[in-house]
Amino acid sequence: MKIVVTFALESEFARWRRVSRFERVSGASVPTYLVRRREAEVYAVLTGVGMRSVQNELRDLLSKSADFCISSGLAGGLRNEHRAGAILVAKAVKTSGTDREIKTDDSLVEAAGQCGAVAVDFFFTSNAIVNSPAEKLRLGEIAAAVDLETFRVLREAEEFGVPAVAVRALSDAVETNMAIDFNRIIDHRGQMAWLPALHQIARAPKRVPELIRFGFESSRAARHLAHFLDRYVQVLIGTFRIRDASFELRRAETK
Repeated sequence: MKIVVTFALESEFARWRRVSRFERVSGASVPTYLVRRREAEVYAVLTGVGMRSVQNELRDLLSKSADFCISSGLAGGLRNEHRAGAILVAKAVKTSGTDREIKTDDSLVEAAGQCGAVAVDFFFTSNAIVNSPAEKLRLGEIAAAVDLETFRVLREAEEFGVPAVAVRALSDAVETNMAIDFNRIIDHRGQMAWLPALHQIARAPKRVPELIRFGFESSRAARHLAHFLDRYVQVLIGTFRIRDASFELRRAETK
């Protein structure tokens, strides 16, 4: 059994990496990690913000008999009922520039709910980081959370016929006003360039407490996500084994 989990950044994945003892896969074109659980292989792929990193590694894993794909990481909350730190699972994903929606796998959504995630109708994949509460409220009319990768990840999984789901931990609530413009500190690889961030902070030192608060909430959300994914993957492995055993039993009975 093979499960592929995606994250944009190392900071979103670091907690789960330590807890589950992932090991880096040598020779991969983008940072890719592996841990073996019973009869399963769990891969974590870091795509960069907005899927700006090379996608060949993800496509290669999906094309080689992946059983499930989980688009994961942090997201911004768009509605008052979902607070920072909450774990959400989406039934479908939207993006800008198209009316198309990509539905997630019903059984994967159900399993996520059993593990404590709150099921919502939609996530929205934006082309840029949403910094202002006003913009979040506008997007909240069509989705419960916003990120920059999920639609693209699910589109790749759909191409290879891999059942997929979107699970996100909220790093910020709808009323949170970002202390800095994160769009200006993401480089061409989809990584955070901290020198431009320091320049922004130096120009507005009064916003440092807000940035510290955001960092604390993001770290807490990443911890919640790590604990959730650990449970979730175990449930998926167990469910798969039960279904596989049931299939083998039925096949034996028909012989």
